[in-house]
Amino acid sequence: MKSYQIKPVAALSVAVSSIVLSLPAQAHISYSGRDFGTLVDGSNVSIATQKVTSNYGWADASDASLVFNSVLASTPRLDEAAFVSGTGTDDLYLGDSHKGRAFKLHLDSALNVTLTASALNNSGLTPAFSVYQGLAATSPFTAPQTSADHDYAPASQAWRTTFAQGVAGASYDYLATNGSWNAKGNWAVGGDGEPAGDTSALSYFQFVGFGATTVANGTATATLTLGPGDYTVFLGGNNIAGKSLADSTATYAFTLGVTAAAVPEPTSAALTLTGLLGLIAARRRRAAR
Repeated sequence: MKSYQIKPVAALSVAVSSIVLSLPAQAHISYSGRDFGTLVDGSNVSIATQKVTSNYGWADASDASLVFNSVLASTPRLDEAAFVSGTGTDDLYLGDSHKGRAFKLHLDSALNVTLTASALNNSGLTPAFSVYQGLAATSPFTAPQTSADHDYAPASQAWRTTFAQGVAGASYDYLATNGSWNAKGNWAVGGDGEPAGDTSALSYFQFVGFGATTVANGTATATLTLGPGDYTVFLGGNNIAGKSLADSTATYAFTLGVTAAAVPEPTSAALTLTGLLGLIAARRRRAAR
């Protein structure tokens, strides 16, 4: 782990206070007002009037335009301006979960689930979302956890350090990341009270798929076949070119809807295909005559 030396004890105290007071807003992951419940065949549910902070959070967490900056990855960043290190530049391996909104849903059986995200009231959002199997911890918490999961819990920082060292090298720590969110891969996060380094205590998100658009006020959609279990949908903005300090605190309204349909039985699908092939063959025979 990288170390930074400040010789006077008083200066160290001031520096630590400065870090605590000026770090970016630390969101605790919540599903409040964002629970789709248990989906069944025929479900059609929308949750509207939601807002997300910034229009680049999902893109920043996807590293689709990664420009890794080793200096920034080794330097303590003490305020939001330092985290937003240049328009259109994504130089951090993981994204800030504060820039997304979490939704949850449950399935008792396998279903084809279609998710559709769109800006609300022409807010300008360029929507994108990721789907994961797994949920964040919610109250009441299992001891020793005392808070909802968030990026700056010691347990989260320890996991972020492990991730950063795996992709950037042993000399890096959690400072090489902007948070815990991985928009196109698996990730984990913990809450206050959980011991750092105890991976069994973390909340894990297993990546399933995503939907995204590059159009402001556009629509992002995806249809995924999901098995029984609990799922989290994390939504944010996909405009990495608009990454700026001004946009880092802007809010964008959106609607997320889900529909569910039964997964066709293999036998039914095969019969349907056989029927279509027979119809095509009959038409060809008629055309030949």
